[in-house]
Amino acid sequence: MALQSHLSFCQQADNSLRPIPPLCRGGFDFSLFFEEVILGALPLALIVLVLPWRIWHLFQKPRKVVPSTLKYAKLSLWVCLGIVQLVLTTQWARQSSPRTDASIPINALLTFASFLFGLLSYTEHNFSVTPSLALNVYLFVTILFDIAKTRTLWLRQVGGASETIAIITSVVVALKSLLLVLEAVGKRPILRDEYRAYPPEATAGIFNKTLFWWLKPLFQQGLTRSLVVDDLFVLDNQLSSERLHSSLEKSWSRVTQSGPNTFLLATIKTFKWQICAALPPRALLAALNFCQPLLLHWSLTFSVEPVTNATNNTGYGLIGAYILVYIGMGVTMGQQQHLTYRAITMIRGAIISMVYNKACTLNLKDADPAESVTLMSADIERIVQGLQTIHEIWANVAEIALAVFLLERELGIACVVPVGVSIVALVGCIIMMGLVVARQAMWLEAIERRISATASMLGSMKGIKMLGLQSSLLRLVHGLRIEELDISRKFRKLLVWNMAFAWLTRIFAPIFAFGAFVGIQHSRGNDSALDTTTVYTALSLFALLADPLLSLVMALMAFAGAVGSFARIQMFLEKDGHVDSRNPMLIRPSYSLKAQQFAFIGHSDVALSESGCSEASKGSSSFPPTHMVAVKNGTFGWDAENDADVKNVTTTIPTGSFAMLIGPSGCGKSTLLKAILGEVSCRKGNIQLTTESIAYCDQSPWHMNGTIQECITGMSVFDKAWYTSIINACALAKDFEQLPRGDETVIGSKGNSLSGGQSQRIAIARAVYARKEFVILDDVLSSLDTETENHVFLHLLGDHGLLRSLGATVLLASSSVKRVPFADHIVVLDKHGYITEQGSFSALDSAGGYISSFALETFDTSVKLHEKLRTDPAIVSVYPLEKNLETESGSHRGEGDITVYMYYVRSIGWLSTSFFGVAITGFVFTISFPSIWVKWWASSNETHPGRYTGYYLGIYAMLGVVGLLCLIAGAWQMIITMVPRSGEVFHKKLLKTVLSAPMLFFSVTDSGSILNRFSQDLQLIDMELPIAAINTFAIFVLCLCQMVFLGIASKYAAISFPFVLLTVYLIQKVYLRTSRQLRFLDLEAKAPLYSHFTDTLSGLATLRAFGWQHSLQEKHYELLDRSQRPFYFLYAVQRWLTLTLDLVVAGIAVLLITLVVTLRGDISAGYVGVALLNVIMFSQSIKLLVTFWTNLETHIGSIQRVKTFIETVQSEDLPTERDPVPPKWPAEGNIEFKSLFAEYRASEPVLSDINLSIKAGEKVGICGRTGSGKTSLIMSLFRMLDLRSGSITIDGIDVTRIPREEIRARLNGVSQSSLLLKGSVRFNANPIGTDTISDQAILDALRTVNLHTKVLEGGGLDADIDEVHLSHGQRQLFCLARAILRPGNILVLDEAMSNVDTRTDEIMQRVIREKFSSHTVLTVAHKPESILDYDKVVVLEEGRIIETGVPYDLLSQDGSHFRRLYYAGSDPGSGFGLGYSKYEKYENHEDQIEEIR
Repeated sequence: MALQSHLSFCQQADNSLRPIPPLCRGGFDFSLFFEEVILGALPLALIVLVLPWRIWHLFQKPRKVVPSTLKYAKLSLWVCLGIVQLVLTTQWARQSSPRTDASIPINALLTFASFLFGLLSYTEHNFSVTPSLALNVYLFVTILFDIAKTRTLWLRQVGGASETIAIITSVVVALKSLLLVLEAVGKRPILRDEYRAYPPEATAGIFNKTLFWWLKPLFQQGLTRSLVVDDLFVLDNQLSSERLHSSLEKSWSRVTQSGPNTFLLATIKTFKWQICAALPPRALLAALNFCQPLLLHWSLTFSVEPVTNATNNTGYGLIGAYILVYIGMGVTMGQQQHLTYRAITMIRGAIISMVYNKACTLNLKDADPAESVTLMSADIERIVQGLQTIHEIWANVAEIALAVFLLERELGIACVVPVGVSIVALVGCIIMMGLVVARQAMWLEAIERRISATASMLGSMKGIKMLGLQSSLLRLVHGLRIEELDISRKFRKLLVWNMAFAWLTRIFAPIFAFGAFVGIQHSRGNDSALDTTTVYTALSLFALLADPLLSLVMALMAFAGAVGSFARIQMFLEKDGHVDSRNPMLIRPSYSLKAQQFAFIGHSDVALSESGCSEASKGSSSFPPTHMVAVKNGTFGWDAENDADVKNVTTTIPTGSFAMLIGPSGCGKSTLLKAILGEVSCRKGNIQLTTESIAYCDQSPWHMNGTIQECITGMSVFDKAWYTSIINACALAKDFEQLPRGDETVIGSKGNSLSGGQSQRIAIARAVYARKEFVILDDVLSSLDTETENHVFLHLLGDHGLLRSLGATVLLASSSVKRVPFADHIVVLDKHGYITEQGSFSALDSAGGYISSFALETFDTSVKLHEKLRTDPAIVSVYPLEKNLETESGSHRGEGDITVYMYYVRSIGWLSTSFFGVAITGFVFTISFPSIWVKWWASSNETHPGRYTGYYLGIYAMLGVVGLLCLIAGAWQMIITMVPRSGEVFHKKLLKTVLSAPMLFFSVTDSGSILNRFSQDLQLIDMELPIAAINTFAIFVLCLCQMVFLGIASKYAAISFPFVLLTVYLIQKVYLRTSRQLRFLDLEAKAPLYSHFTDTLSGLATLRAFGWQHSLQEKHYELLDRSQRPFYFLYAVQRWLTLTLDLVVAGIAVLLITLVVTLRGDISAGYVGVALLNVIMFSQSIKLLVTFWTNLETHIGSIQRVKTFIETVQSEDLPTERDPVPPKWPAEGNIEFKSLFAEYRASEPVLSDINLSIKAGEKVGICGRTGSGKTSLIMSLFRMLDLRSGSITIDGIDVTRIPREEIRARLNGVSQSSLLLKGSVRFNANPIGTDTISDQAILDALRTVNLHTKVLEGGGLDADIDEVHLSHGQRQLFCLARAILRPGNILVLDEAMSNVDTRTDEIMQRVIREKFSSHTVLTVAHKPESILDYDKVVVLEEGRIIETGVPYDLLSQDGSHFRRLYYAGSDPGSGFGLGYSKYEKYENHEDQIEEIR
């Protein structure tokens, strides 16, 4: 009867939602009604709500998979589950079954739902690439609930039907488990081909994503081989840079009123859902964090309770709670951080694209590559760092509030004290934060100045080496680095004090709180209130108060930095863009001329037929406009504050004509061309164009790094026949035959590996290849020798030239007038920028003006070219490309971090590092030891209440003060002392390495890759590395201390440590190998992006003229997407590490609580508190350690890259080049080349068997066709080429025995490309900083070359050289003025007068004769007439001397090479075939020679 009554009582209890009474099943169970309604019906209701919508949505999509057995296995099991569920329902319906009011309806619903789930499974399987999220979550959750329900059913003490129901329910659990396994299986093997390329994350299921199992293939590759970017998974569409940019651009374009943080708000608004996706896991993590002190409190209470069945059940419940809490913390933290970093990746992609897009729309004078690179590197890095902890701001505030609430419950009114400490710390940090933005901005501006100077240096290495300015540039750029570090000192001091405030709560809150608590309790007569439970519960809460506060302070600092960088980017985005002041009314759409309209020009004398030419000249439109360009009363200038460069211009360029724009150097020709392109503002009047189909070739050739073929084709489609025709027309075929890699030769940044003439002809070829209607050429023939110039001119602009055949309108600006007779229309500018005359040549020649003063003759340009089409692809050869610096560094990725850390330590000094280590170790000890100290205090207080309070509290306070002082000392040592020292050391080493690198290095290495070392790597070393190093080292030592205390408190837990350490070792073995490679790939993949930025900005005028902005934007997206891959996956593998270590911590926590439950009575409550407190603190510390360590690991990669760069880039200086140099050398100027063979790279000679003797004071001219080796001969003299054999002596001293920089400093060189560096006019005139050169001497030199007035009008010697706006010709004059100021008896001119007009050329020749009359002069000349009065002429061909002699003697010799070159200049019809045409007309010129004499 009693049993029956008990069963009836329990059945009634099971039919309610209330907890089960202790009499039923020991009280440790849910009621059956609760399990059926809350744990059964509620999850079912939630999934049924979304099920119809989900099925309908999936049926709208195409089928994603091929037929497989997996589908049938899933459907079969769902049917089985439905049948079993039906059987279970019938069992519940039996009269004898003890059931609740919900048993039958709930099971009936579950039966029906099983078949619905089968339908959902079918649709998910067929129409989705991922396993079903809804089914996986539902099955996982309900299996856990069903296990609890099954336990309840088996524990019910009722036989018969109840036992059958328990069995069937167990079968249901088994079937659901099988279904969960099947539903969780990935579908990649059975996806259709079009979906198989999806990245693993895009096809991963919920469990795969939660555990980061989708990264397994990446880890496998990382363990077995070296990774490259192409090995990484392609990012999913949501991370597409183009898509992200479009989204942010739309938001930004909608902004009507701009404030200081408008761009930040627009970004947050654009990506609000992606940012908010991390809110739920972060909120859940905060809740789980606060379960820890509650569990600790219950565990301490439990540890002193007697052993009974009831307490045992409580113990098992604690074990389960620990498992759920700690595993939950690991999972939620991993997901929250991963979702945050995913949002950051999106924001990064969008912002970089915004910066690039804006940079492409800037005015030419505002387009500073250094500014954009700084925004891309330093500012984007600050934004990434700031957004990483964005969710910590609100979560930490909530955690702090909750910690204060729980502390009040534990300590009462004494909790006000730690809150006060926290407020003081927070206020201090906020004050510091207010200074962060301003001081960071000053630092970033200093970085920008240094990067700008570095970029300018890298773009002028040839000129720098030629002038021997390495030491001067080292002082200049390194001086900017030291200035930058000094400016950053104020910002770095903020970091130290901020760190001190951040740790204030962690150190002093428990001290003050316990002091207040003991004082209050003493006043109440309760001296024994401070017991073990109170102490350790409070300490755990202090940890949960201090850690969020520490995290909050760091998050606020990082976010303040991000806000500052957002503001800088906003200022950049709000800059005035490029305004096209041309009249758009007549502009027609852009298109390329048709293929049938051009002629193919072969190697030999090939041209169109007459009919072909006449057809082509008709153009692409039946009714072409009369004028291609019309300028009316146009006044144009670069700087609105100064006078206009071109004034009151009215002119028209007829459609289909060849027009020339001529005038003296500095008259404004380039300005007018830029105005026609819309690049220079029109102050008055207007410009009208009838087409947007424009090709432009600048006076300084612009190239993007790549192969020659890529540079010529540009953004156009490759057309083999047209390409072959172009390279023959531009006289490039012979160059390709001489280049070992043909047209697959990589030209280097800015065409470093090309000669000046080759670079210019490739630029011309690109303009012609594009087949545009309007071709603008800015003095493009100046770098060519006469014969090559004739060939190119006639093949392009002769009557049967390609451009004439295309019917293109051509506008050629030139300082030379010799091509004027060929022009259909001529426009002449005077030196003040006014048009003095315009019209046809015949009209102007008879007008008695500027043109007629040259007495030019007309020539027959209708030279017939016999058709012999050559489309032989032999010139288009494929060769292996040079190994890039970035790929070379890949071989060093596997190096252990220990070598890098040692390298870093050695750069700082062992003494400084040791001081830092001791200080931080002291700090860690003083914050760790109190967990033992308060145990002793609590034990003493329980024995002797209140007796030793002063002693224990005093020591506790002393430990806190010492700890804070140690922290400040360590942080100060690292941030204020060590960082500037390492920053200075690394920068100087990098700079020395770059300045001493051979010229070949700059040809094969992308400038973006080098600049990346000076920008991204040094910024990480300066900004991020020190903080990461301090935090990582401190938390690492703290973790060690906590493990020691865990071992002291529980010797059984200590036994597990070897296994834990082994697990951690295996984890890091898997992780480090991959993460190291990813961090390198992350840094290296940014280099092409930076190069693309700098290349684009340096060629904005060309790109906008061609209309290639969209194509380059597409290339930018491609490079950015490529850069995003290692960036994203590096963070992803870090999250895998976070999760794995959290699971290790969970294992330790579960082990400890298991020991507490099973060994109750054997472990004192004090040691239980020590152990569990340290587990809580260890779990917090391990998270911080992972965060800081992964940051450190990423940033230490910059040290590795710097180390690798310094070690792998070989210096051009050899150990044998150390002989002393006489003070006055070269006193005379005798030069002798003996059997010289020279090469850029091994087995690729550019000079062969050079024998040449030059006496002191001789004037020697060097000539030959473009690419014949003239510049190479000069470079060998300056030791910028490797000498394979032979020798060069100057005044009897072998130049291979003395330092190269000394040679270059003693010789006086003026290169073809004018060297002007960032800085003042004074600095550029006297870059070495020689004290003997006064300002007056500089002004006199400028007056000599007619630049005195120009410089004074531009602001004088203190003005920035860029603000003076020198034309190309004037820049060459400036370089000649610099040569006048330099000492030395040897002057070397490498085509130094190529960009000047005839009159200016005469001035320069006069200056050379007067100022350098006693010097030995070597002149590389493309104009033979300019060296007729020289003592000797040297003719080169294919790197060999083919002729030497006195100019007039050679002119009088039949068959002389110099004679041929000279007369090629006097008759533009000659040299047409560039070695293939005949020269019969030059047989009898004795009379003319005598006239010249």
